[in-house]
Amino acid sequence: MKDHNKETRKIFNQIHLAQNKNKFSLDKIKYSLNENILGLQKGYFRNKICADLGCGSTGSGGFNLLNLGAKEVHLMDMHKHILKPINKNLNKYKGQFKLHIGSLEKAPFKKNFFDFILCQGVIHHMDKDLKGFKEIYRTLKVGGKSLITVHGDGGIINDLTMKVIRPKYKNDKYFKKFIDSLLNKKFKKHKSFLIKNYNQRSKKLFMNLLKFFDDDILLTMKDRILAPKYKTYNEKNLRILLKKIGFTKIYRIKKKVSFFNIRRLLAPIYHHYDNEISKALYGDGIIHLVIQK
Repeated sequence: MKDHNKETRKIFNQIHLAQNKNKFSLDKIKYSLNENILGLQKGYFRNKICADLGCGSTGSGGFNLLNLGAKEVHLMDMHKHILKPINKNLNKYKGQFKLHIGSLEKAPFKKNFFDFILCQGVIHHMDKDLKGFKEIYRTLKVGGKSLITVHGDGGIINDLTMKVIRPKYKNDKYFKKFIDSLLNKKFKKHKSFLIKNYNQRSKKLFMNLLKFFDDDILLTMKDRILAPKYKTYNEKNLRILLKKIGFTKIYRIKKKVSFFNIRRLLAPIYHHYDNEISKALYGDGIIHLVIQK
């Protein structure tokens, strides 16, 4: 039986290494949270012990928490490759963070340890996602909070990605070869073919569109297509599950994200996840829930 967690870690190491080289992509996630977005009072993180579980090698979540005033941040991921890049990215906060190698299925922390936990884009890739939710509950202090981010169910774009593109990538070697050439920016021959066969107006439109497909969107495509496991969640059912585990106060937040690529046209849809256009295209969307023990 394959260990999807290890396979996922290998793929996301490549993605995070690319993010480390992309200043816009890195800055976007380093400053993506604040008390207002999280629905918390100003200064909430002062003197708090926090965690970023499944931090990846950018350390951006930990940076964000330290930038908000956290006293101490523990960053955990599954492989030691995180050590060098995170130490570099968080150098200004030396002495205020600790790095851990471990799995969210059995986190190396005591019960009731953290005031606040970040867990973004991790649990929907886990083989045993229920254990991930339970470990967050176990390691939070009573009254402690966590921001979890998982991928929601439904919508035509989600269905196209999860039910058509991912299975076809796995089972169709020609489609896989084509997608790999796009994701690895080795599509020169495809570009030449199209330009050669377009008329002047089509060629101009094509070249303008290419400007909106940058490294950031390629990283998102790698996340959606290459991850060995990608579970999606119905928000209503997820809330029921979290309450059964023991979480009390649960509410969804909206995160505004800026894009310079084609996704700038979709940004309002991401943010206003409850709009009928959003529901039609993305279903439950990307679910950001603040949960309290």
